[in-house]
Amino acid sequence: MTLRDMSECGLALRRLGDNALSMEEVSNNIIQYLYNNFVDSSPNDKSCVLIRFFKTHSYRDLTPDLQKHAKEILSTPTVSNNLKCLTMLATAGELPEWNSRHQSVGHKAIPLANEDAIARMPMLSQLVQQLGLNPGIVVQPDPNLLTDLEQRMYNVFYVPNALDSPYIPAQESFVIPFNVKSVLGFGGLLPSGNIYSILMFLRIFIPPMVLNLFRPLALNIKTAILPFDDGCVFQEDFQRLSNMEAVENYQNQSFNYLNSKIATLNQLLDVSEQSTITQSDKLEKAISNLHETLEHLQKTQIQLIQSEKMSSLGQMIAGIAHEINNPVNFIAGNVNYAEEYIHSLLDLLKLYQEKFYNVPLEIKQKIEEIELEFLTSDLNKIMKSMRIGTERIRDIVVSLRNFSRLDEAEIKEVDIHSGIDSTLMILEHRLKPRGNYQKIEIIKNYGDLPPIECYPGQINQVFMNILGNAIDALELGVGEESPVQTPQIAIYTEIVKEEWVVIKIVDNGVGMTQEVSSKLFDPFFTTKPVGKGTGLGLFISYQIVIEKHSGKLVCNSQIGKGTEFMIKIPMKNPG
Repeated sequence: MTLRDMSECGLALRRLGDNALSMEEVSNNIIQYLYNNFVDSSPNDKSCVLIRFFKTHSYRDLTPDLQKHAKEILSTPTVSNNLKCLTMLATAGELPEWNSRHQSVGHKAIPLANEDAIARMPMLSQLVQQLGLNPGIVVQPDPNLLTDLEQRMYNVFYVPNALDSPYIPAQESFVIPFNVKSVLGFGGLLPSGNIYSILMFLRIFIPPMVLNLFRPLALNIKTAILPFDDGCVFQEDFQRLSNMEAVENYQNQSFNYLNSKIATLNQLLDVSEQSTITQSDKLEKAISNLHETLEHLQKTQIQLIQSEKMSSLGQMIAGIAHEINNPVNFIAGNVNYAEEYIHSLLDLLKLYQEKFYNVPLEIKQKIEEIELEFLTSDLNKIMKSMRIGTERIRDIVVSLRNFSRLDEAEIKEVDIHSGIDSTLMILEHRLKPRGNYQKIEIIKNYGDLPPIECYPGQINQVFMNILGNAIDALELGVGEESPVQTPQIAIYTEIVKEEWVVIKIVDNGVGMTQEVSSKLFDPFFTTKPVGKGTGLGLFISYQIVIEKHSGKLVCNSQIGKGTEFMIKIPMKNPG
């Protein structure tokens, strides 16, 4: 059920009295409309087990058969003409006998002799209370209160769980066999002092959140039946009229009627506006929640994509490192033996040269041809270079493994400096002079840091993103206002208040405007050309530092004065 559904229902209910000749006819139209249209999923799947329309009448206004019925209930020979009786005007339900008020046994006309009589009927008592009335007003309306009450008394009668409810009678004969789940009613007070109400016994559960949607229906129904208040109530009343003048009188086009109709329409407008405001607030909240959810999903998607990329990169790096490491270990392990064997051969050659002076001409020519003296001295240099090269490759392999840290996805204590150095090792090819780019000088001002609790692979990812951006900035050239001509990246680390580790990465590049720096951590924001930057690196870095490490990531930059990124994370990760 939606606000639109209730608005369409209210409009239809208001029009059901346009061509009717009595309140009984209007009430039958209303009951049939609700019974046929209040469905669960299909027109044949009706939600109402039973639905009835009641209105209070004075005894004198009842038809003769209803007066007889009320007198039988009271078991008294005389009845006061002013006695109020709760009278059924219309009914519809699953059983044939529920579709005519004349076939009802106990609910045709219920005398309301006094307040105790109402109290003895729990459902009626609860109905009166929830409609905002008190039993005394129902039994004996006070003319001095009627105008005020009639213009503000309307509400919804609601029993969410009919089973075992003290307010719903006939549990064994009605509620249980017909699977009645909830009972819903709505009604109010008429200018005549009589109350009207519709009771719906439903086989579906009605949640409390939709109750306010039903409140306007009470006023729409009141608008439909209002012309017949104190007029043509029963069909028999209209049949007794003999001329149009009498009909017009019974249609009650009096000042009181018009005043009541205006008040009712005002009430309906107030309720509808309040309902619209409430629904609008809910809609705006839902839209806001939807935006937040969408934003969260986008961030999560970005993080998943980036994490998958980093995981794939880490696996590739680890695989490459493993494949390189095997042959490097083979070479490194044999370099020492090769060097030892070569030295032994050179010593033997030298010994031959010392012991044999008369060397054959052919051997002398070969010595000159191969430049034995140069070969001997250069061979030592070659072996030394090979040893240095294998050590360098092994250092690179260690750095690759340290950067990827596939085996360190959880929080653990690590050396932050080792992570920075490994990242610099991977980026070293970009630090060297090439083409029009100068060599980038790295200045390390490392403090004395103990092992820090963090996610090592993710922190290394932050270092990679920030250092990569610094190199990009330096490749654009040093700002004209900067006195520094050599591209530099300075890295500072320190402990603050014995609780925090601060890492600062400072470049003397071109810098950024305040507008650009304020958007650095937004997803997909980039100043790089199409195809070179995705705008995700710093966004992911921000998420890693802020959300994963409960830290801070701040950027300070000025045009021509370079850029500083400050990473601040706790020494002990609170997660």
